[in-house]
Amino acid sequence: MSSSVEAWVLMALVYKDLDDFDYRNALLLAERLYAIDKSNNDYRFVYAKCLHLLNDYNGGYAVLKDSRSISCLHLFAKCCLDLGQKEANASERQKYWSEGAKALHRALELHKTQFPQDHYWGDDLASVKTRNHTPSRASMCNLLGELYAKLENIRASSIYLWQSLADSPFKLSAHTALCDIAPDIVDFDASTLRSSTFQDLDEHVHLECCPVQQGPQLPSLSVTDISNSETRPLALDKNALGLYMPSLREGYKDISLEQLRSLVYCSHKMRDNDLSEVEPQRGEIEEKKDAEIEVIGQDIKKMITEEAYRNKHGLHKKPPTEKPQQLEVQMQDLDDLDILDDGKMFELDASPIRVRTESESLSEHVRQACKKKKRLREEVEDEDESRKLYRYFHIPSGNNDEPTNDGNSDAVILQAMNKVQRVLSVIAEAYMSHSFYHCREAALALQKLDDCQYDTPRVLCMLGKTYYDVGDYESARVFFCRSFYIAPWFCDGIPIYSTCLWYLEREQELNLLAYNMKDNRSHQYEAFIAAGNWSKLAKGGNEPSKWFQKAVDLDPTRSYGHALLGYEEWEKGNCLGAKLHFSNCMIANKRSYLGWYGMATAYQGMEQYEQAKALLAEAVLLALDEYEDAYKVICKALEARPSPTSEKLKEKIQKRMAGIHEDQALPLEDNEDDNEDVA
Repeated sequence: MSSSVEAWVLMALVYKDLDDFDYRNALLLAERLYAIDKSNNDYRFVYAKCLHLLNDYNGGYAVLKDSRSISCLHLFAKCCLDLGQKEANASERQKYWSEGAKALHRALELHKTQFPQDHYWGDDLASVKTRNHTPSRASMCNLLGELYAKLENIRASSIYLWQSLADSPFKLSAHTALCDIAPDIVDFDASTLRSSTFQDLDEHVHLECCPVQQGPQLPSLSVTDISNSETRPLALDKNALGLYMPSLREGYKDISLEQLRSLVYCSHKMRDNDLSEVEPQRGEIEEKKDAEIEVIGQDIKKMITEEAYRNKHGLHKKPPTEKPQQLEVQMQDLDDLDILDDGKMFELDASPIRVRTESESLSEHVRQACKKKKRLREEVEDEDESRKLYRYFHIPSGNNDEPTNDGNSDAVILQAMNKVQRVLSVIAEAYMSHSFYHCREAALALQKLDDCQYDTPRVLCMLGKTYYDVGDYESARVFFCRSFYIAPWFCDGIPIYSTCLWYLEREQELNLLAYNMKDNRSHQYEAFIAAGNWSKLAKGGNEPSKWFQKAVDLDPTRSYGHALLGYEEWEKGNCLGAKLHFSNCMIANKRSYLGWYGMATAYQGMEQYEQAKALLAEAVLLALDEYEDAYKVICKALEARPSPTSEKLKEKIQKRMAGIHEDQALPLEDNEDDNEDVA
């Protein structure tokens, strides 16, 4: 079986990025490659390798869990080793390391049947110019020895470390590992290790490359994996679509891609803000924001000093000392799951099955036989044409003739590269639209992707975030839910997903999400946010703040945790604490409306309306440039959680929409009455 030229173009671009240490871009391209065929071991290996290099060991583990190739099994074992070292529970550590050892044993068995037993040094010497896709037996034995050492099986560890050195004396790490465990090895002889390992190589070693080469399936003209045609799905009754959390019960009904695409077209019309009149004066804007943040910082310092003075002179009572609290996400009783199904699952009408007669079956058999002969003839022709493509990827063509330039081959390569580029341009267009909160435009742009590229976690999370930003939490939940089901290791959308579930008050689903995330050692930030949202819905009190604080302590450069902490303090009436957290949110991301709006609410709570007005104007400019959009969002917020402040804001927006104020077309900061315009 062959691969498509588009797939080889993507693999080449990914490996170039890996060579350039541009791991983040390599991952974005590898996701497109993996979307082409999730069962292809070569694509899985490339994707998992990018995840592993970005320290997402849980992701690499999940992608490679049922793989069968030597390269995948070797990388899976490496993920198991790294996950075990991150695991605090002893039994879980043993489980990961045991899985890794089993995978390496399978890899060594495959290596024994597929490759010669002699070591061919040509592969090692050519690695400067040629990428070797199959790990050497010495590398696998070295890793297996390390895993057995972790499992306290010193005898097995020493056996495979010895074997690694016997295969390649250049594995110095195997030598040092043997020295480390030497005190526990019975009859260990240091002189034997030294004399038997580092011996001069003679003329009998193989300096040529191994005759058996294993790499990605070669490209062929007869295979294509990317299509750029946009398909408009059937109309969908949104109310008939049952919403659910995956893996809550056995045999649940999966949501189809047709339903996901239909959801975009049947959703309420998302208005796109018009920012065409905003001039690109980035330097001036940034200076203004820096000045405003500096003023806020000085104000916070002043308030902290005044608060400390009051406490020192007994003007404030000291708060009671909090008892240490054990933070833990526990699985609740999920026996009664009816609340998770809001409606009957929508099903597309299946085409009726027509029973064939005997004569029709015979005619069909003849047609299939003719098609098979034609396909075999075309495959021979395609193979000759495909060989002309090999020179672009520096693949040996199998003959001594130097390949010549071929205009047709150039066209095929350019066509494949353009197909890949068009897929990336669709995602880039959607991301740009969403960055400016043109949510409807972003959602419709992603409909240009084919099913393979559409049904990927990054695309689904982008759709979920667009619906979240327009306040349609139910629709956002559908896309986040699908993303988490097909790729539970992809956690970029988990913070927003868990917040959607909090708004919708889906306690059991949020509990399951937080419980599934708690063991993901590669995405603890997202796990802490999910746990905080769940504890806020299920328990309340100070526990949510503790979870959000753990997230902020883990990664203070991400703004969302700061924003959640700010809202927690604001709800408790601690305006000083809220201002401190919202200030950190603004510093972490000056272009997020969450920090600016949160700071405005904190100033409003302290009745400092002039400062609140300017901050709120910036938040509106960043997020919602039209009052109609603002009205929809505030209505959604009131449905989720009634608030007197939000009610007042709703009334003011209604007045603006009704034209009561003469300056209804102007931003909020242009009104003279501070108390009337700031919410």
